[in-house]
Amino acid sequence: MTMLIKLTDDMQRVVEVKVRSKIDEAPVLDVNATAEEIRQIFADQNVAHEDIAASVAKFAAQCGYPVEFVALAPQHD
Repeated sequence: MTMLIKLTDDMQRVVEVKVRSKIDEAPVLDVNATAEEIRQIFADQNVAHEDIAASVAKFAAQCGYPVEFVALAPQHD
């Protein structure tokens, strides 16, 4: 998975905090759900879900955290 854009430093920090917090909550990280949480926090920046998901998956892999990609329901926001 290649990132399409580079996330802002603030957004990347939130990715790292969210992934680290999820490590204690579940044995496998749901990349799409985590990315959607982050996308909603930064909705005003209009960053694509896929770009955030790529960063979430990359950081989780660097931490050695198993990941899964659960399909998201269509968003209407």
